[in-house]
Amino acid sequence: MRTSSTSMRTWSGAVRWTPQQELRPTSQDGVVEAVHAARARGCSLRVLGGGHSFSALVATDGIPLSLDGYQGLVSADPATGLVTLRGGTRLWAVAELLAPYGLALSVMGDIDRQSIAGAIQTGTHGTGATFTGFAGMVRALRLVLTDGSVVDTSPTRDPELFAAARLGLGTIGVVLEVTLQCVPAYRLELVESTRALDPAVGSFLADSFRNDHHEIFWFPRTDRATVRTMHRLPADALRERPARAAELLQQEVLGNGAWELLCRAAALVPRLSRPVAEIASRSFAGSRVVDDSATVYAAPRRVRFHESEWALPAERFEEAFVALRSRIESERVRVTFPLEIRRAAADDVWLSTAYQRDTVYLAAHRYHAEEAGPYLLLVQRTLANFGARPHWGKQHWLGARELARLHPRFDDFRAVREAADPDGLLMSPYLRHLLG
Repeated sequence: MRTSSTSMRTWSGAVRWTPQQELRPTSQDGVVEAVHAARARGCSLRVLGGGHSFSALVATDGIPLSLDGYQGLVSADPATGLVTLRGGTRLWAVAELLAPYGLALSVMGDIDRQSIAGAIQTGTHGTGATFTGFAGMVRALRLVLTDGSVVDTSPTRDPELFAAARLGLGTIGVVLEVTLQCVPAYRLELVESTRALDPAVGSFLADSFRNDHHEIFWFPRTDRATVRTMHRLPADALRERPARAAELLQQEVLGNGAWELLCRAAALVPRLSRPVAEIASRSFAGSRVVDDSATVYAAPRRVRFHESEWALPAERFEEAFVALRSRIESERVRVTFPLEIRRAAADDVWLSTAYQRDTVYLAAHRYHAEEAGPYLLLVQRTLANFGARPHWGKQHWLGARELARLHPRFDDFRAVREAADPDGLLMSPYLRHLLG
């Protein structure tokens, strides 16, 4: 097990901390040893995923534990679609691991840098009216509990522990292995277009049922939207991509290089934010693509940003969007990054933002060099009137009292968590603020 001690930060740089020591085990026994080491030292232990959260979920002045040395495929069954991965396995690596078995993840988001354990523990999701987030795909877990014991849990084996640990914020135990329900490999056809905002929003719920995966990007204070639609195709569908030079121009030169320069300029001269948003809203759409699912879902995101995301009951989406748009325009908010609108199916995961309700997500972003708080708080306060639940891995300012009202199984989760970790080894000041 390699150890180190250095300052750390979240991907966006919004949260920074200096731990006592970082542990990097490479085996199950190494993870057990790390748990005992933290207990012996009397300090907290927090598990690092891919480091892509925007909130302070993993920040600790104790011991962070990285599972980067504990990755890979444990098993895959093409007949059932059940796949077991080690907790540190990065999402970008999963497609290659599953390809020999003719399997794939049923859905992904547009960022694939997270670990699988981190993705389920924070409620990561993609878009699609009939697809849940990652936690909803989980069928079994292997955990190291804070007493050093290794347990296997599933809906039939300690079901309450399983129900809490599927999306446990890293507070139930260290996730060693995740068993997921996967699907036969498939390809995706991606079509992007620029549309007038009002009809794109007005038809979003219907469009997201008609299409396998559907999302909207709106650059605030413009009257147009970039609409991304994906359809699932057989695994042997003809692959179609733009010429390599054209793709590099769209994704890297325009989508990252030029975008970074435009955002930097608007951060220095705020009045440029409106023309930057206008330019982006007209040029964001790319070319049609048909390819393996993982390569179509994921997009390079090299321009750093702060993010807050809110889960709304689907039936309240349109009125919530109208209220937010009105607030942004009336206060003349200067922001370059788009608002992202996605949809996910209801699930039965206790702390899921889509627990027992068809859900639409609104995600607000702000360039990392700009002060994010006022804008993201405006979004939070506006959407609070519509029963919005915050994404656990992104920025928000709610505490245990508000969260208990939003999550029906909140107290059940806390009871299981306290039984699994009575001494609070896996807790931190931020998590005590969230969970009480």
